[in-house]
Amino acid sequence: MDHKKPQILCIDDDPDMHLVVEAILGARDYELTCYGGGAAGLEHMRRSRPDLLLLDIMLAHPTEGLQVACQMRQDPHLQDIPIIFISSMGQASEAEYAREVCPVALAADMFLEKPLDAATVREAVQWVLQQRGWGNSGSPNELP
Repeated sequence: MDHKKPQILCIDDDPDMHLVVEAILGARDYELTCYGGGAAGLEHMRRSRPDLLLLDIMLAHPTEGLQVACQMRQDPHLQDIPIIFISSMGQASEAEYAREVCPVALAADMFLEKPLDAATVREAVQWVLQQRGWGNSGSPNELP
């Protein structure tokens, strides 16, 4: 029986945020990969499709994270990967910003504000993965 761990990709331009996410999720039953830029993250997703994306909205360029989400939602291979946006701007500000840049990018599964709270991140990741068929055991639920 395959006990595959959920594959989580984090795209954030702050290396310290990679360490924070690794500290929060690293001891759990996840395979975590982090990238500092949108292009590298998209390339990784096309090679090795993650089960969940943690995406900073503002990367090196103010619209880079939203552009990643926009490209994902328009790509049939990537469009159903769940996205948890992470940002320091606040959800209302980011939603307005996203409407201007790429409205389809608003189709994120959840939004978390920085600084990240460890318990909130763990609960959000677990909830989104369960919504996508991952059970508490870490294995995808079998369809009948």
